[in-house]
Amino acid sequence: MHGDRLVAALERYVLRSPHERISARRDWPDGITVGTNWGWYDIEPVGWLIARESWVDEAVRVIRSTPIEDVMLESYGLVLNRDGSVLYVNDLAAMRDLGRRLGGDLNPLAYAELLAEFYSGAKIDGPIVSAPTVSERTPSGWLVCDVAATLANHPQLAPVEPKPPRVTDELSFDSCHYYFNPAGIGSAIDVRRWLVSGAEDEGVSWRRERLAGRVSGGR
Repeated sequence: MHGDRLVAALERYVLRSPHERISARRDWPDGITVGTNWGWYDIEPVGWLIARESWVDEAVRVIRSTPIEDVMLESYGLVLNRDGSVLYVNDLAAMRDLGRRLGGDLNPLAYAELLAEFYSGAKIDGPIVSAPTVSERTPSGWLVCDVAATLANHPQLAPVEPKPPRVTDELSFDSCHYYFNPAGIGSAIDVRRWLVSGAEDEGVSWRRERLAGRVSGGR
């Protein structure tokens, strides 16, 4: 892992305030744990499709936890690029700018995957999008890529008829998102359908509709 670069990116993009300071760091074979005066951050590599692009050095998910009870875990995405720059996935403007690479050197499904995980919640007007997460290993949002596998894990979604991604002149895909509520995290699922259009100098725009909200039951 690019430990020093990742911690520097964490400090620059993720820490919530100039008053939040790193007080501890532990490097593991498969990740980094960073402690601050406000909480803990676990940094781990992720098998996102974007990590396979030739211009990317490393992609990681950061999970923030605090010692305060009933405070949800939050997730952040950092992508280290070979030119030394960093993509902060939670930054709305940065993600719109990334969309300019569609039709060029960015796999459309890689873009859909990031939007599905970080932008499937109810509020995505930025400038920094909050992405609460189920656990250290389970993100709250995900791309519906394999419909059969999705329905096998969540049979209650069958009436919604989710569809696999489709790439033509536009990118269309469905995403699922755990609905968080006081009665139990992940007890219901929202399903959204996305349409991403525009690329390169034209810019990129998203449209999404809610196919179903708070679908409960299943596993």
